[in-house]
Amino acid sequence: MRPLFYLVLSLLIATGCEAPPEQELPPVPPGVGKPEWIADAVLYEIFVPDFSPEGTFQGVIRRLDSLQALGVNTLWLMPIHPVGKKRAKTDIGPLGSPYAVRDYYAVNPDYGTEEDFRALVDSVHARGMHIIIDLVANHTAWDHPWVTEHPDWYTPGPIDGFTYPVLNGDTTDWTDVVDLNYDNPELRQAMIEVMQYWVREFDIDGYRCDVAHGVPLDFWKAAIDSVEKIKPVLMLAEAAEPEMHLVGFDLTYAWPFYHQLKEVWRGAPLHTLVRQVDSTLGLLPPGARRLRFTTNHDETMWDAPPPVLFGGDKGSMAAFVLATSMPGVPLLYNGQELGVRERVSFFARTPYNWEAPESPALYAFYRRYLNFYRASEALRHGELTVLNPEADDVLVYLRATEADTLLLIVNVRNRPETVALPEGIRGRRWVEVFASDTLAADTLQLGPYNYRIYQPLRP
Repeated sequence: MRPLFYLVLSLLIATGCEAPPEQELPPVPPGVGKPEWIADAVLYEIFVPDFSPEGTFQGVIRRLDSLQALGVNTLWLMPIHPVGKKRAKTDIGPLGSPYAVRDYYAVNPDYGTEEDFRALVDSVHARGMHIIIDLVANHTAWDHPWVTEHPDWYTPGPIDGFTYPVLNGDTTDWTDVVDLNYDNPELRQAMIEVMQYWVREFDIDGYRCDVAHGVPLDFWKAAIDSVEKIKPVLMLAEAAEPEMHLVGFDLTYAWPFYHQLKEVWRGAPLHTLVRQVDSTLGLLPPGARRLRFTTNHDETMWDAPPPVLFGGDKGSMAAFVLATSMPGVPLLYNGQELGVRERVSFFARTPYNWEAPESPALYAFYRRYLNFYRASEALRHGELTVLNPEADDVLVYLRATEADTLLLIVNVRNRPETVALPEGIRGRRWVEVFASDTLAADTLQLGPYNYRIYQPLRP
């Protein structure tokens, strides 16, 4: 009998998914042949111009120790390439968008040289960490050489013979970039060669693939297979569709969870989030993982940073614990640990004060929690069991492996709540991992946006 996931996937493809219906895409179980570090990754997204006072690769190197102390073991660099100038959106910010790539084979000279980038990769590896870079395969800048040298590699359209990217049948407002045409086999081979280049020549550990759902699935399968002949890599798709995992992606975005998490903080009952988690996990093939976050470069720029979205520092802590204690891999965004409250544009440089966080309490939380996460087998690999799936305000759940069990309780409201503990955990004594107090009663009183993480009390 075929697993439920593959039956659902067949229906999705039949009703108009990204893979051409005439093509058979054999299932590729995620994680096969992959190193263990991928399942244990704690990601940190870096915008190079903002991550240090210098705004360079060398500046990133100088701050690697602080990242490691924070609990991070995997870096994701936003695009490192020269930014297009033709039709750049300089009205939004003077740098233009880093996702308007002018040359896939070069590094942005404002960030440093190729040797500086190589030194960064080597410095990351010397610390036992890993590094991936953004791959923008859906489109290029208008002044990318391919536009004039290979116009047939682009989608025909009404703008000088080309078009802005079209997603889900609608033309986007991404006027600073031009859409690539994956019907052209020469383009496919050229993009595969780009992906091979950075892995082979600089020893990077993988890619975060921008707008991955806008590129055909069969291209991704061929490209990932080709790159992994050089070395096993981490492949993160900016997409939520489960079928991305069948072509070699290890991680996909937990977009549906994130959007419902915000709704819960606006007052929606918690059980709506529980149902979303259950339905998504039921569609993922074995070994697939979700990227769990409370912000990233898009959210912090176009929406707001977590302390604003989730009701202050305490609310953003509770939201981060709830999000990243679901099965998956946690992500922290550039400066999130500082507690910034203003929107931060990646079209311009932002002068962060890295030595003096806006919220020392929030910085201490991220450092304590992420280091605990890295040491916890239950959080990294445990099965999820929600003990009160009809909850409105307080979620009680377990993450457990054979060797490690955690009981987590999160109040998603900005008011005190009392929760009755389910019978399945009564009669056992639990100790809180950070506060060291014990839980032995049948009810628990929680302050506003309070979260508790318990381990069984050892005799």
